Amino acid sequence: MATSAVTLTHAPTLDPAAIQAFRKRLRGPVLAPGDDGYDEARKVWNGLIDRYPALIARPLDQDDVARAIEFARGEHLPLAVRGGGHSVAGFGTNDGGLVIDLGLMKSIVE
Repeated sequence: MATSAVTLTHAPTLDPAAIQAFRKRLRGPVLAPGDDGYDEARKVWNGLIDRYPALIARPLDQDDVARAIEFARGEHLPLAVRGGGHSVAGFGTNDGGLVIDLGLMKSIVE
């Protein structure tokens, strides 16, 4: 039995003003499709996993993480958190949601 790729044709429509406000609230970068670095940031270790999140937040501190979670909740977006990106099943990414990529965080201090 042959397998074929499935292309996602429906992604949530996010208000550009909401995305801009979210970007201003985070110290770290927020990447969207078409942004420089988006294609590289969406990749995970397992090359069979090829997903396209609506946004990728790259927090720099715990406040950024909290704001990203609040944004996903407020926009009703699926949420994935990526630590090292090595989940064989691809749990660190999603299609059409928000990925919180913890790769820029090196420590948390309270």
